[in-house]
Amino acid sequence: MKQLIALITLVASMFLTITSLAHEGHEHAKQLDQVTAVETAGVKIQALISEGEVAAKWASQSPASAQLARINGIQNWIVTYIDESALERLELVFSMTGDYVSMAVMPVNDTAAN
Repeated sequence: MKQLIALITLVASMFLTITSLAHEGHEHAKQLDQVTAVETAGVKIQALISEGEVAAKWASQSPASAQLARINGIQNWIVTYIDESALERLELVFSMTGDYVSMAVMPVNDTAAN
């Protein structure tokens, strides 16, 4: 009888431990869609301009595209801006959850995903 009570107590404590780890309010990171990828890129461009990382001209450019691409085996969002007068392309790379990964300014005929 003592063994049965000990077993029931053990099982009950394991159950309570598991349910306490999976508590309510625990949210997983939300993944970007195309619209939020573009919005996130717009905010990041402003920050990069403030930090002196990119020229202020990029703030006036509209995004040319926002596409999912695999870079080194990891799926990312690449938001592209094109300055046609200078034949330059700015590509901002974000993780699927919106973390900034990198940026590159290059001639229009190159891409960061290559």
